[in-house]
Amino acid sequence: MRASSTSSAGKIEVAVGEGASRLIEDALSEMLTLLGYDIVLAEWAGSRGGHGRVLRIYIDHPDGVSLGACAKMSRVIGDALDAAEADPEQPSLAALLGAPYTLEVSSPGIERPLVKLSHFSRFLGKKAVVKMSRAILPGSNQRTFTGVLCAADEDPDHPGDDRQGIVALRDPESGAEQRLPLAAIRRANLVYEG
Repeated sequence: MRASSTSSAGKIEVAVGEGASRLIEDALSEMLTLLGYDIVLAEWAGSRGGHGRVLRIYIDHPDGVSLGACAKMSRVIGDALDAAEADPEQPSLAALLGAPYTLEVSSPGIERPLVKLSHFSRFLGKKAVVKMSRAILPGSNQRTFTGVLCAADEDPDHPGDDRQGIVALRDPESGAEQRLPLAAIRRANLVYEG
């Protein structure tokens, strides 16, 4: 699905999906880092009642994220997005944020999303479920993998790029290891083991 808007620079089209999420993450990342937070994930969703859009932003902090911190950061993030929308240097972001939306700011929770290579590295030894955007095994349609995170390797062709690399899951029963390219992961999260 694509959303489009018109600005003084002409017609700007913004895809609602990974590209749109990346625009939001890029606009907020530096500011959140200065405040001691990490943006884990920004995602767009439809509202529960089918009216409007919801922008969910998951943030993390070394000391954890309380409900009070979410409320405070919601105001800070809302102001930052309003400023970004008004920036004439960012027409794609202005087009994306120009339509009404509801902002939700949340902690990542115990089944936190894993998006960047550093997220996978941080939780080596923990159980995760990974859903691929396409089947990657020859002769198999399997797109979902569950196992223990056992590796998070940087892509030698993209050193330092936190969105490139290979993550490995080990099946706890068989011991088989599956290496998954980060660029082909649609969604991944930790699995609570209580």
